[in-house]
Amino acid sequence: MLKFNSDGRFTIMCFGDLHESADYDGAGKKRYEDMLALHNAALDEFRPDLCVYMGDNCRVGKLDTPEAQETFRNNVAAFTKPVRERGIPFTSVFGNHCHDNGYEDLQLEIYQSFENCIMRNDAPEITGNSNFNEFVYSSDGRKPVFNLWFIDSNNLYSTEYVSKYDWVHTDQIKWYEKRACEIKEANGGRVLPALLFQHQPVPEEYDLLRKAKPWEIPVSVRGCNLRAKTRYVKKPGVEGYLGEGPCSPDYNNGQFESWKKTGDIIGAVFGHDHMNEFAGMVDGIMLMQTQTAGFGAYTNGCRSAVRVITLFESDPWCFETQLKHFKEFGLKAQSLGPVFRTLTDRQSINLHIAKNTALALAGAAGIAYTIKKFGRR
Repeated sequence: MLKFNSDGRFTIMCFGDLHESADYDGAGKKRYEDMLALHNAALDEFRPDLCVYMGDNCRVGKLDTPEAQETFRNNVAAFTKPVRERGIPFTSVFGNHCHDNGYEDLQLEIYQSFENCIMRNDAPEITGNSNFNEFVYSSDGRKPVFNLWFIDSNNLYSTEYVSKYDWVHTDQIKWYEKRACEIKEANGGRVLPALLFQHQPVPEEYDLLRKAKPWEIPVSVRGCNLRAKTRYVKKPGVEGYLGEGPCSPDYNNGQFESWKKTGDIIGAVFGHDHMNEFAGMVDGIMLMQTQTAGFGAYTNGCRSAVRVITLFESDPWCFETQLKHFKEFGLKAQSLGPVFRTLTDRQSINLHIAKNTALALAGAAGIAYTIKKFGRR
């Protein structure tokens, strides 16, 4: 049972795309140790009540032999080690690469073999795997106060001129709406507030961006796939770093509109885009990107980070969120060269810009942010 602590708080820590491999020798060993250092420092500081891996956690080959299955299990054991050692409940959503070779049921079975894993598949009859919800109960354990959704956002779409990435399918949306209705009825006709976690972002993330003006091109990003001809910057009020165009589906299947109609979701957390960590409100729902929390994927130097979300039993329609980066824990990377190892987060961003604009490297301020108690009542 997940439940609020005696102080009325419940803390969730999110780890974005790790892309861990079974290579723990040489450079692979250093990347793994840097990831462990980040996770250990974050877990010790924030002491979360639940950890969520945002998909594409490790490389999944064909699990058609006992040796391949053992390799995958060892990989899962390796990246979950800091969480398991502390006895913290954890789960994961399926990333697009988790579907590359199939064997989704076997992957789930391997995750479930670890103690404290709450991952499961509540609706095997619908698209995807590990679509489920989990309640956060009151501190006395008597009733659910908050709800957590975990949704499989699937893989690539078969026809790229329609959309590069697949989307959450209609049967998944209908399942969510039906289950939300059941939860509402069991709660005396009152909607239970919820957060949703899935790997690939919804297209509405582009509502947090606008087309870049000509003089903003150096600090803009190119859109993904069918939006690739347009360059974007954040709209005012959107917090965090925009490092790449959101890789959401090009086709909108109405998932976000379903959230609005159902009325329970106050925030949604995504991975997939390794360098993005921005967050902002769209029609009363906070959309939050979680960049990579490891060193096995493309990223910006030492800017790997964790996202922390705090829920409040006394005010469940509001929450706090913040990001904290590798260097902000006072850590030093072993897997990076001398330049990126010494740069601050802000400097690494400026260096990224300078590659295209010849601007001087400037600034040394950190970019961690906190969005203070938002939501709706």
